[in-house]
Amino acid sequence: MGDVAIRVHPPLSRLALPQYDAFAAMHSMFNMGIGFKVHYIILCLLCTRRMYKYYIYTEDVLAKRLAKLYVVTLVLGSLFWLGDRLFCKEISRWPINPQGHAFWHLFTGFKSYFGNTFLMFCRAQQRGWSPKVVLLMGVLPYVKIEKPKSQ
Repeated sequence: MGDVAIRVHPPLSRLALPQYDAFAAMHSMFNMGIGFKVHYIILCLLCTRRMYKYYIYTEDVLAKRLAKLYVVTLVLGSLFWLGDRLFCKEISRWPINPQGHAFWHLFTGFKSYFGNTFLMFCRAQQRGWSPKVVLLMGVLPYVKIEKPKSQ
């Protein structure tokens, strides 16, 4: 990332979190299905846009792979959810139900993990902490950070 400065708007995020907390509470009381979907799409678009800004300046291959895994799991989860919604009546008659909504939750969990791990790498790199993406047991990526002694 080097000398590239990416603007972050902390005041905006401080305003957004209470809004989504309030929305989650209202959704649980009033079951606002379409509102939930619209908010989820907006959040995904905002996160993807921010990640792309970091992605184009990142040179680490494993870190870039995290961003790609974020997009892949986002698309796969969305396809499973959409397939489950569109073909629910047909799928429910199958001898084995593939549970598209459950796969959506699974892929969304991995999407969140990959996205946050990539952003953690980028933030550590901005702060000069020499981050490295390491694979736990050769499978699960995480960020190993070595902070300089004097800071």
